[in-house]
Amino acid sequence: MGTPAPPPTRISPLVRGIKGACPHCGGRGIFASIAELRDACPTCRYSFVREEGYWLGAMIVIFAIVLVLFGSWFVGGMLLTWPDVPWNTLMIGGILLNGIVPFVLYGWSKSIWVGLDMTFNPARFEEFAPDEQA
Repeated sequence: MGTPAPPPTRISPLVRGIKGACPHCGGRGIFASIAELRDACPTCRYSFVREEGYWLGAMIVIFAIVLVLFGSWFVGGMLLTWPDVPWNTLMIGGILLNGIVPFVLYGWSKSIWVGLDMTFNPARFEEFAPDEQA
């Protein structure tokens, strides 16, 4: 097995990660559950098993997603209903948004984080799981 072929453009891994696909090959089926990635991509065998602390970046990504969604909800709600802003509705909706979104989108934030990481640090040969021999 030779060196893995790089993605077509420098930004391709990030775009693929945002789409919820393997950042290296664009293959689907990388999610084991709503919050977890498989150990490796079923298409290209790119390994998602990383060192301790690697997924801290995914936490930063999910924090940014929640921040953007909450800001859009709150500011959009204020602008659409001004001058009679329903403060309680915005507050309750914001609390629900901040409580649910991190759990529902954490797996997706992991694929985004791997794509972002791969954008700046292209895949190396060691990062691919060996083919399973039957």
